Amino acid sequence: MSTPDPTSAEAVERLRAVDAPPAAPEPAPAPRRWERTAARVAGRGRRAAAGLARRGLKPVLRRAEVEVGSRVQRMVTEALDGDPALAQLREVSERGGLDPQLIRERDATVHSAHVNLELLKGELRHVQTTLDELGMAFAPGTGLAGAGARYAELRESVYALERRLRTAGNAPTTPPDPAAPAAAPIARATPAEGTPAVLSSTLFDYVGFERRFRGDPDAILTTLVDRYADLLQDHQPVVDVGCGRGELLGMLAERGIDVIGVEPDPGMAAEAQARGITVHEELAGDWLRSVPDGSLGAIITTHVLEHLELDDMIELLELAAVKLGPDSVFISETPNPASLIVLGNSYLLDPTHVRPLHPSLLAFLCEKAGFRDVRLRFYSPAEDYHLPMTAVDEDAPAWARELTESVNKGFSTLNEVLFGPQDYAVIARTPPAPES
Repeated sequence: MSTPDPTSAEAVERLRAVDAPPAAPEPAPAPRRWERTAARVAGRGRRAAAGLARRGLKPVLRRAEVEVGSRVQRMVTEALDGDPALAQLREVSERGGLDPQLIRERDATVHSAHVNLELLKGELRHVQTTLDELGMAFAPGTGLAGAGARYAELRESVYALERRLRTAGNAPTTPPDPAAPAAAPIARATPAEGTPAVLSSTLFDYVGFERRFRGDPDAILTTLVDRYADLLQDHQPVVDVGCGRGELLGMLAERGIDVIGVEPDPGMAAEAQARGITVHEELAGDWLRSVPDGSLGAIITTHVLEHLELDDMIELLELAAVKLGPDSVFISETPNPASLIVLGNSYLLDPTHVRPLHPSLLAFLCEKAGFRDVRLRFYSPAEDYHLPMTAVDEDAPAWARELTESVNKGFSTLNEVLFGPQDYAVIARTPPAPES
């Protein structure tokens, strides 16, 4: 029997390699010497920089802490010192607490102040009530708000009375004749049966009523002058029928216009005569019948015709057309009842108004009386009450523009009917002189 061949040394090593566990990885090569030196230098540099930073910032941080702390402490101290309540608490704390006697005195002072405050409130309410009663006594219906205007009216009334007394005192007097028979007592005129009673200044204080409700007299006078002075300047003499106290005639006279006044109210006529104006104290119809035909240049009436009965007004218009010269003017301003705010407000307010005069009616009456070229002018629309117009952008839809146009048209109509011109004037001319 033969023996196996002997195993070689290379085969044995291969078998060991298969059975043996895996070998550990080879360690990394050790850093070289210059790398170790660079790492040590970098570490020392970082430590040195950190130390320098800490040593350099510490004083800065310390100074900032001290400065900010002192500022905060100063602000807090000032706030605490400025608070009176804290000051009182500090004082109380220093004394060791509140004194019971001081507490009782404080309570008594507070109670007394409260009682005095309530008494003062009561006195103020009493003063307010007294002032309200005084205001209502001066100006019933308005109170203190209208006391100034009422006092001005009273002052004007007193001055007017003084002027009338001076005028009466200057009138010549003759001693009565003892042989003359005693004068019969003056009978008081009474209206005929069926004739409505006419309010006069003896029953109704129309002067005071006009001052209160018609408006600022100076503003009204300025408006009348602006409207009619230039036209009246070219037609003289000018007769103001129902001239009142003669303010308009006075302004026209200052322009060098020859003026005449007609006023049936004795008080107003006396005030107008005191201005140095020629004023006839009689009815307009009676005076016009006494002057020659064609002798007047212009006749103006402002807020007069609405106070006349229809027959009297027609007679006045016909007499005016006769007494005015050729190509002369008749001017009459009156409230506009076609504007409903006038009809329901200022027109009904005046109890001496007889009837509203529609512009078309007055123009018709002037034409029938003999005037030619009758024209109407309208003034003072009540714009403060007007309904505002609406507007849309140009790029709005067509239906929106149509709707806006319809609304504005309706608003315009309402403004004209409800809040239209408050006054109107008829300006009528007589026929020109016939050519020779």
